[in-house]
Amino acid sequence: FRDFKISGKISEISRFQARFPKDFKISIRFPKDFKDFVCECTRFQGVADPSTMAERNAEGWKGFGLVKGIGIPAPTGKHVVGCVDLMHKLEGDSDGLLVRLFYPAHPTVREGDEYPYARLTPNRMYTKGLLEFFTFKFPGALSFLLYYLTDARQPAFYGAPLYGSSRADSESALPKNATMKCPVVVYSHGLSGMRTSGTTVCCDLASHGYAVASVEHRDRSCSISLKRVQKPGAAEGELVDEWVGYLRPDSEKDSFFDPQCLEDVPLRHEQVKTRSFDVKQVLKLLDILNDGGTVHNMLDEDGFDFGMFKGCLDLDKAAVMGHSFGGSATVMALSEEPRLKCGVALDGWMFPLPDDLVAELSIKQPLLFINSYDWQWKENVQKMLELTQPTDEHGSEKCLITIKDSNHYNQADVFLSKPRIVYGALIPEAVIDPLIAIRVNLELCHVFLKRNLLKDPDYPQRASTTFDIGEELSKHVIYGTNVDMTTPHARSGEGEVRMLEASKALAKINLSISKELKQSN
Repeated sequence: FRDFKISGKISEISRFQARFPKDFKISIRFPKDFKDFVCECTRFQGVADPSTMAERNAEGWKGFGLVKGIGIPAPTGKHVVGCVDLMHKLEGDSDGLLVRLFYPAHPTVREGDEYPYARLTPNRMYTKGLLEFFTFKFPGALSFLLYYLTDARQPAFYGAPLYGSSRADSESALPKNATMKCPVVVYSHGLSGMRTSGTTVCCDLASHGYAVASVEHRDRSCSISLKRVQKPGAAEGELVDEWVGYLRPDSEKDSFFDPQCLEDVPLRHEQVKTRSFDVKQVLKLLDILNDGGTVHNMLDEDGFDFGMFKGCLDLDKAAVMGHSFGGSATVMALSEEPRLKCGVALDGWMFPLPDDLVAELSIKQPLLFINSYDWQWKENVQKMLELTQPTDEHGSEKCLITIKDSNHYNQADVFLSKPRIVYGALIPEAVIDPLIAIRVNLELCHVFLKRNLLKDPDYPQRASTTFDIGEELSKHVIYGTNVDMTTPHARSGEGEVRMLEASKALAKINLSISKELKQSN
């Protein structure tokens, strides 16, 4: 269960009937004119059986500031979710690898405990960076306002102890010496994103027992990214924040806004190689945690015991997943890192992978493309089809699926975490309900991972793929693509065309600001 609200005309409603557990309350509020009503249902704080799915982190789940979006849905698994940020410098990494770790937490953790719900946007500078990415004027003042008004939270308790670890402040709800080995997923965000951009997916996976490492890439494809550098004139090891902005292409065009802008292929290709390297670095970091090695968190966050991950990560079951630019990073990483057992590309942006490279790639692992209905185009899909040929010599499951009436941002958190007033100027609203779209995405991912990563006997591997996600959700799925593959440059829908036109106009108006930002970066 999660908080909900219904509203309508009194004359249109003759009866409202629902079933709730006894610890729910209903409040009905009538305005003065008595013509409209709002009915709200909120669950009381309480201790539920941690083995039941009904708990789902939804207990008292509130995710918003003063201006509300739809809401990050409560995770669907049986585990409470914890998370923590870690920046650790590995060999060959000058800036420090920055990840947010999501994991199944101790079942006694509750809202109001010492562990708060994590911020979806860790720092106001990320809001400012995103506004600068879209070349908004006055990003500083506007970011301050938006950050506090739309202060969304993740359904994950920041700094909570790992499942199986001991808690000195409460009696354990676990059997003595109970532990778990978490399969591992590395998540790669899209262009302009950051380490929290895939919150819905990452939290849901963690609630099902996965350890998810969402990496903040250092390729300057983030709208802004955090580094920690030595403070001038200070003692060794005293670090301060340094913010690195988005690297705009040399041309006035940008392949983010115009997929046919071929001038930035070299830049994007170098960036996707960096992203693939980041994924491999994350696996090394997880190795250190699993071995009980020492990590130095450059974020100066004391009190979290990373030693609790010792022996709790199953790195023999490691997968990679990414949205948009993270989709091409997923493909690249699979081709370079044999430790990755499978991969999922959420509406992958294949532009950073040149045609000749795609033709040469040898991907032996299972690979799933989940596309939106209203964003893809022929050249992009063609690369996916080449990588999902049914005659694949390795015999591994490779599949392309499209979600009807969805667009590019249904696989991220935009429609869920922010109100329409925030993103409406640039992003067309999808036809499909955002909550249904994310449910379809999650169910497809779960079936694929159970089949190819967990080797669940109830989900046997298949070379020709269908996904049993229930009749209600299956009706939103197309096996294959809706793009006309016979017409050059054909696009799958009008939604992204509108976004393209709006984005180009906005970029043109603010071109002078963009140039100034580039020089300052």
